Amino acid sequence: MNLGYVVFDAALVVLALRSLAVLGTRAPWTSVGWLGTLGYFCAAGWRYAHSQPQPGIAVVTTGCFVVLAAAFIVAVWRDEPQAEPLLWPTHVGLTRAQKRR
Repeated sequence: MNLGYVVFDAALVVLALRSLAVLGTRAPWTSVGWLGTLGYFCAAGWRYAHSQPQPGIAVVTTGCFVVLAAAFIVAVWRDEPQAEPLLWPTHVGLTRAQKRR
C-alpha cells in the first residue's frame, strides 16, 4: 500500500464531491468532468491501496481520465461557470463572458 497516494486520492475524491454539491445541475459538462474526476481518483485510490496489481483497474482509470478531460474541455468551450474557490468550493463563479462585463 502506498499511503501517500491513497490519502491524496481520497482528498481529491472529497474535492470532487464538494464541487458536485456546489454545482448541482447548473453546469452539466463541468459536473460530468467532476464525475470523471471522482471515478478516476476512486479507482486510483483502490489501485494504490493494494500491493498486488488489480486486474482491469488501468482500463477504468484511463476511461475516467478520458471522460474528465473531454468534459472539462467542452465545459470551457461552452463557457460554463465553475465551482469557486478551487481548493474548497463554496459557490458557483461567473463565466468568462460575465467577468468581462
